[in-house]
Amino acid sequence: MRGKYSHANFRTRNRRCPPRLAYSWQYPEIMNLRTWLLSVLLAFFGVLPACAYAVGEGNRAIEPQSKIALVIGNAHYTDALPLPNSANDASDMCAALRKLNFEVICKLDIATKREFKDAIYEFTGKINSRSVALFYYAGHAVQVEGINYLIPVKAVMRTRSDIEDEGVQINYLMSELQPRQALLNIFLLDACRNNPFANPIRGYVPMMGLASQLYAPRNNIVAMSAGPGQQALDGTGRNGTFTKNLLQNISVPRLTIEEALKAVSSGTRADAARLNYQQEPQISASFGEKFCLAGCGDPAPPAPDDGLLKAKTAELNRLQASIAEARAKQAELDSQQALLLKKRAELDSLRQGLADVETRKEELEKRRAEISQREQELDKLGNEVKTSTDKLKELETVRLSLQQKQEEIERMRKTLVAQQATIDAANQEIATRSLKQKQDEAKKSKEEEKKAPPATVVPTF
Repeated sequence: MRGKYSHANFRTRNRRCPPRLAYSWQYPEIMNLRTWLLSVLLAFFGVLPACAYAVGEGNRAIEPQSKIALVIGNAHYTDALPLPNSANDASDMCAALRKLNFEVICKLDIATKREFKDAIYEFTGKINSRSVALFYYAGHAVQVEGINYLIPVKAVMRTRSDIEDEGVQINYLMSELQPRQALLNIFLLDACRNNPFANPIRGYVPMMGLASQLYAPRNNIVAMSAGPGQQALDGTGRNGTFTKNLLQNISVPRLTIEEALKAVSSGTRADAARLNYQQEPQISASFGEKFCLAGCGDPAPPAPDDGLLKAKTAELNRLQASIAEARAKQAELDSQQALLLKKRAELDSLRQGLADVETRKEELEKRRAEISQREQELDKLGNEVKTSTDKLKELETVRLSLQQKQEEIERMRKTLVAQQATIDAANQEIATRSLKQKQDEAKKSKEEEKKAPPATVVPTF
């Protein structure tokens, strides 16, 4: 990519750069922190010559008419893991940049892609060819096929295309800055977290860190909080590890932007190492001038005499000893703090386990109550079944009794029918005999009438 230098191949390309850029921003042995600290302390006591502050002899410091910053901190995500310190990082960067005479557009928890673009539109609209532009972002970002996307807090991610539709490409911001032709474009990205999404995304394989290929405009400096495949730590205090070191270094007078970022890289690496992590900020630049965030120059102080120099050197040695002692105590405190954080995490885990046990105990009690209630219902139902069974037995006994009586009635009916038949037969026989007797009597009467003499009729006068 034209005009872009990454720390990975910085040494092979430094012949094309101005001499000021021929520094390694990656390796601590090149950046001598002790020498830098001595320079700052000597400058504080006014004993260093003016040339000690110059980086790259002959490079002039740019004098912008305006310094514009867009600072974004996304912390409270709807569909991703929250970031406790991102809002603090952005708020503190806004305050620090305002003290450095930047006109700051400060945005927290940008919800949608449209709001992102509106903020970028407002930001780029204030920039011209005599401006220094600074963009700072703390929040979640991911890469898809080498393209980096910043994630709004209310973006809903279900498929990979959702990332492309609802995320904001960093290259979009850079393409909007390109035609503004600013004196210097500074990009500070504290976004190399781990996979941020609470749920798996179809078609997307999470990758640690951001892609290093950026289509930055000319005159740019890009600083990412971690290198490829590394995770940016959220810090153990108010600020993330990278931003904490930014805040400590950007306000140092006469410190060029490159020197400040070297110190940031060294401090971030050291802080991560104390927590047994590896975090090496990825920094690249295409800028041939000189710029100090807190101002590059005061007039050179007069040369001190030897007595004053010796006195201030002795004072400096005492300060160095105090600093060494303070650093040792700080290292011990950091170790104790890391141990405390580990114990706190274990305690939180135990508390969570206890809470889970209590929850399960409540569920068991609830189920026991339900079982007891069901047992009572079953007992009641069993009693009802027993009562019904007893009634059924009584009804069965009555039915059997009625059946027996019905059989007896049937037998009596048959007996009555038989007796009636006998009576009817007797009556028929009686009737037959009576009729025969009457016939016999009538016949006998006729025979007797025939045998008797006729009766003498005596006339009556």
